[in-house]
Amino acid sequence: MENNGQHRNLTEREAAVLGALVFEYISTGKPVGSRSFVQKYSFNISPATMRNIMFDLESMEYLAQPHTSAGRVPTDKGYRYYVDRLVGSYELKNADFSGIRSDMLTREIELNKMFESVTRMLSDVSKYAGVILTPKPDFTVVKHIELVPLGHGNLLFILVTRTGIVLNKRVTVSQTLNQDELHRFSKYLTSELNGYSIFSIKDSVLGELRSGLNPNNEMQLAIDIVELALTEDESQELYIEGLENILKIPEMVDESLLLPFLHLIEDRKNLIVILKRNMRSDGVSTLIGEEIDQASITGCSLVTSTYKIGNNHVGVVGIIGPTRMNYKTVVPLVDYTGKVVTELLTKMSK
Repeated sequence: MENNGQHRNLTEREAAVLGALVFEYISTGKPVGSRSFVQKYSFNISPATMRNIMFDLESMEYLAQPHTSAGRVPTDKGYRYYVDRLVGSYELKNADFSGIRSDMLTREIELNKMFESVTRMLSDVSKYAGVILTPKPDFTVVKHIELVPLGHGNLLFILVTRTGIVLNKRVTVSQTLNQDELHRFSKYLTSELNGYSIFSIKDSVLGELRSGLNPNNEMQLAIDIVELALTEDESQELYIEGLENILKIPEMVDESLLLPFLHLIEDRKNLIVILKRNMRSDGVSTLIGEEIDQASITGCSLVTSTYKIGNNHVGVVGIIGPTRMNYKTVVPLVDYTGKVVTELLTKMSK
């Protein structure tokens, strides 16, 4: 029979009980019983009244009772209420993660090494799994271009960016070019394109260069080579660190929770799609259980934050863990990391 109170707003007492119960379960991993719960959290009510409140919360699907004699545990709906109620009160003190910022901003490392470092840091600090979806290389700024002959009208286009990304593309042209010609092309392209982002080169710079040249100028072919090399969009990459942390969490050893989690991690294309959906808005996004990928994921939560270059969302950082994750630590950690990566990439792209 449907409970008419299932969709009503929680009372102040019910909300307080639910918040404390979720916190207790996150801390201990054990179903929460009414008697010990009342005593520990100093609720000014009897165990019988607490049982009634828990029953009502269970009827409204905020709690579940794994076994008849056991206490209650939060459902995905219960975690969602907890996260939404607390998100406004998450406070990040700069001292908490100051070492993260100074480490990321002061070390001169290649971009791919930085992404590895960020995911490892998220994993180490949270004790869950860290993830990062890298930007497409389009935002990066050109430092050097080199053309290398491969023979029979084929050449290797090498583009080095200021952030350390190196793009290699095989290009086929209609005529055979010798080393001297390719050296002149390389020198010309480096001179003209140095300091521009790949996006702006594709969007407008090549067109401006072409219009400024005589149609018979040999550098028209050099521009053709760049256009051919940059025709295909580079895909975003996914970094994951700390899967071993998940296997140390008692409930995640349960096959019904572990297998969907491993499937989510192994199916990288699907995880990339999920992370890309979270690129559409600013701030932190928290997906709990089935919210991650309809009904195929249970027992996991995904907390993400976008990072930007200027005003453009270019990638996502995040943490994957059990629904019983420590949201009070994870949410500000992910939020802070996204802001630091934004600061770093914006600085590197100038």
